[in-house]
Amino acid sequence: MRGFVLRHHFAAAAFAALFAFAAWLGPAGAAPPPLEAYGRLPAVEQATLSPSGDRFALIESDKDDRTVIVRQTVDGRVVRALKFGKGKIRGLTWAGDDHLLILNTATLAYHAPGAHQHEWEGLIHVDLRGNVPPAMLLANSSTFVDSIFGWYGSAQVGGRWYAYVGAVPLAHTDEWSRSAIFADLYRINLDDGKVEVVAQSSERERDWLVSQTGEVIAHTRFDPIGNTTSLFAGLGESGKPLMQVSGPGHELGLEGLGRTSGALLVREANEGKDDLREIPMDGSGSGEVLVPDAGSTGPVHDRDTRLLIGFTNHSHARMLDPSASQRLKDATAPFAEDRSELVAYSRAFRKMIFLAEGPRNPGRYYLVDMASRQAISLGDARPEVGPDQVGPVKMFPYKAADGLAMDGVLTLPPGRPAGNLPLVVMPHGGPIVEGDYATFDWWAQAFASRGYAVFQPNYRGTLGYGDDFRRAADGQFGRKMQTDISDGVAALARAGVIDAKRVCIVGASYGGYAALAGVTLQHGLYRCAVSVAGISDMKKMLTDINAGSGPDRRALNFWRGLAGAKSEDLDAISPLRFVDKADVPVLLIHGENDTVVPIIQSQLMERALRQAGKPVELVTMPGEDHWLSVPATRETMLERAVGFVEKNNPAD
Repeated sequence: MRGFVLRHHFAAAAFAALFAFAAWLGPAGAAPPPLEAYGRLPAVEQATLSPSGDRFALIESDKDDRTVIVRQTVDGRVVRALKFGKGKIRGLTWAGDDHLLILNTATLAYHAPGAHQHEWEGLIHVDLRGNVPPAMLLANSSTFVDSIFGWYGSAQVGGRWYAYVGAVPLAHTDEWSRSAIFADLYRINLDDGKVEVVAQSSERERDWLVSQTGEVIAHTRFDPIGNTTSLFAGLGESGKPLMQVSGPGHELGLEGLGRTSGALLVREANEGKDDLREIPMDGSGSGEVLVPDAGSTGPVHDRDTRLLIGFTNHSHARMLDPSASQRLKDATAPFAEDRSELVAYSRAFRKMIFLAEGPRNPGRYYLVDMASRQAISLGDARPEVGPDQVGPVKMFPYKAADGLAMDGVLTLPPGRPAGNLPLVVMPHGGPIVEGDYATFDWWAQAFASRGYAVFQPNYRGTLGYGDDFRRAADGQFGRKMQTDISDGVAALARAGVIDAKRVCIVGASYGGYAALAGVTLQHGLYRCAVSVAGISDMKKMLTDINAGSGPDRRALNFWRGLAGAKSEDLDAISPLRFVDKADVPVLLIHGENDTVVPIIQSQLMERALRQAGKPVELVTMPGEDHWLSVPATRETMLERAVGFVEKNNPAD
């Protein structure tokens, strides 16, 4: 078999990147990269291929400015470039080869009675033929809210391409005081912008699956009163549902067609555990689970038929056809030493894009052309971080105090032996999400570059470790979920990797809560704590969730299941109630536009710590959301967090 040939970047800027790559191969002991090299948004991200593979699109970031670039795959020629400045781009997708769709968001409070601040979604259409100028669909509409409420794909009907979205007529906005938004399904003609209704929601939360020919082949309906999700074939609901689930945490989500046109693939969530299940559309049974405990595993569908042909996650792709699996294995041969993720593919996998990361690679995109046997580098995600500046990463297994087996990601400082190191323990957010794995993590690598070991524990409840591990978190928010973190620190100390007297705890979202709990509910373990967008008062958090969710109780039931439903239970796990016991300096960082954990959580904590005479700092990030989407404030967060740890727990 003829081998692959590696080629360099299409872009002229690649020569600068290659020069930087060579420069890092200089003398040992050179200064680490600046913190901005880690805090900035990736220089290249979200690469995607058109169906034919003749074009690809990606996002390039130059410090604070972001540009969406479309190129020809054959020669790298730029087809279109659109500057977005500081705009928050969430995704790129295609409708045929001539229409690029860009999903973006903005944090706004809609001008209607009862409307809450929300992360509103917009869909920008770029006609690569130049027939119509780039524009956001539904913008400046006199009929609809200028936002979309769900993306359901594209389809070619009668030779024209349509985008299928959830939309809300302006006439319905006077009902938003009920804290519920029920979007209807519309299709938008990408040639002339004409909007046509496809299906009405009938005042229910619904999800639709649209075929490649524009037909609604299935939909779900959620009933908040009975907490029931029902799955139906087509648009009608006259017959018995294909599947129905009820109860807290038990939901259904449409993932696409199954292996045949007569089957559906659904994600069945039950208390945070996801199964990918194939359901026959003729109502003949409950089908079969194709991927149990799927976590982040998602389906791979054929670009033309949209039938299920495989599965992929952050570490590998698995095709149902063995010959297709071999094709993917051959495609990744040029960077086989790295972990590679399939991020885009054309028809028949003639062209593919992979993101490769490894021990000396902080992230590089490759376009693989199977016909020419070439793997072309599209750019480095972190061009300022050279191979010698990548900290070694591995999984570290340990047991919690009650004997539950778990693990975490251990990132070591580059060029330093793994012995008696200062530690930053960094629990992940969520909390019931897929955990951390051995890959390049920009936040962990930033601390490692300054001489710290970094540990990211996958505490109980983390997805991907089985149903029993998930359920072990029930009622353990701030309890065993918290001690799982410190148990990991103790295991690292026993192994001689870290110095137990030189540890700080840092985290965001649930990780931010864990940082606050680590120095209020627990004592004597850490030298400092950094909480980014963390919860301080669980009672207020649940009250706010209850007020903002209307009749939908799913979020409230989820948090009650983890934290406990009684007020005394919530007080017992709220760091705000134990500020007098805080035993180390605390840094609070929070975005003003956080719609997930409101900034009041950090403001209350800062006020209470200050009144208790405890050392505390609060950094407010203007314009920032929960996900650190704004480049400048993300860099500010990293600089303040690293500086705070270096001050209170010096690496040397």
